[in-house]
Amino acid sequence: MSDGDTTFSAPQLTVAEVTELAGGLAHELRNPLSTMMINLKLLAEDLQDGGASFDDVRRRALLKVDALRREAERLQSLFDDFLNLTSPYKLDLAECDLNKIVARLVEFFDPMMHASKIKIFVHRTSGPLLCRVDEKLISQALLNLVINAKDAMPSGGELTITTALDGNRAVLSVADTGVGISEKDRDHITRPFFSTKAKGGGLGLSIIQRIALEHGGELSFTSRPGAGTTFTVRLPLDGPGTVKE
Repeated sequence: MSDGDTTFSAPQLTVAEVTELAGGLAHELRNPLSTMMINLKLLAEDLQDGGASFDDVRRRALLKVDALRREAERLQSLFDDFLNLTSPYKLDLAECDLNKIVARLVEFFDPMMHASKIKIFVHRTSGPLLCRVDEKLISQALLNLVINAKDAMPSGGELTITTALDGNRAVLSVADTGVGISEKDRDHITRPFFSTKAKGGGLGLSIIQRIALEHGGELSFTSRPGAGTTFTVRLPLDGPGTVKE
């Protein structure tokens, strides 16, 4: 592949996979839409209540409008994730220092992690770790991995981000000391709409895996229930199509 060709198509989906995706999307849409319909009905009843005081009607209406806003944001996030998973990617490749991407992310997340009783540790290569990637997409993948790690440690813990060089590949690892992944979930963890979270959309890991694959890399993980999980992204230093197995 030439250096100027930075357009990559999404992997071709089978009819069964498209059907599964459509079914998963419909299932995920049902709950927020149901919540919005209920709140709209209650809001209409509040506004038609001629016997209530204006302040009371206003207070109840504001609560329901806030619930509607949250559900609308949830739908927007779901659609954004779905498009990230299914739309063709046009990678904007450039040489980036992965250590700088990690440093910016840690600076952003440190106050939030501190409030959640999570300590962040970073182990970086001694010098710059230069890799030809789409910086925005790699930052998104790393962001999602850190959020997943945080969610896996509701009572606090330790989060460790590691960068390393493995031959002609760059390695990014995010490890937590959280709840871990059960044996029964391991084969499904990167499938679209599969989530172990009560309010999880189930697209985060699917998107991370796709970002890694579009870069010619891979996503893997190790986990022990009750002891934590480590997700690892491996990327070819010189960009997609440059590593011959």
